[in-house]
Amino acid sequence: MQPFTVAWTDATPEQRARSVLQYHWRRWGEWQPENWELNLVAVRDGVVVGTQGIGARDFPVRREVSTGSWLGRTHHGQGLGTEMRAAVLHLAFAGLGAQHAVSGAYADNAASLAVSRKLGYREDGIERHAVRAEPAVLRRLRLTAEQWQRHQPVPVEMEGLPDCLPWFGLV
Repeated sequence: MQPFTVAWTDATPEQRARSVLQYHWRRWGEWQPENWELNLVAVRDGVVVGTQGIGARDFPVRREVSTGSWLGRTHHGQGLGTEMRAAVLHLAFAGLGAQHAVSGAYADNAASLAVSRKLGYREDGIERHAVRAEPAVLRRLRLTAEQWQRHQPVPVEMEGLPDCLPWFGLV
């Protein structure tokens, strides 16, 4: 299964390492309050187990974030994907005042779709993509602030956010 539009998992370890670094450097270098993407890592017992991203365009006006994640296969089925997403959703809704969060997963990615359902996301249409030169259906998902209020399965704490608000286009 290829859960991503870009088949980065097909690259050699050296190519993948370089690509990952370049991607993150690009995101940091291009950060603007009106167009940002924050990519975080999830660490368990000192080991990076996955990544969780959150981003937005024109956030002060649209009040909408998008999320995306990757979790190492050996860490699936332990609730870590839910915890990772819950953390950035807490940042979005409780910290930044988002009204909506959107995400997506390919139709064959049952685990990701299950995490989204557990957190209260609802179907929001489909997109057709080409993955490995084959057609693939991406299921779009949407979560409102009200739905999030009803589906907060993980307690989350934030520290130091007020000083960072201008970076997110909020003053």
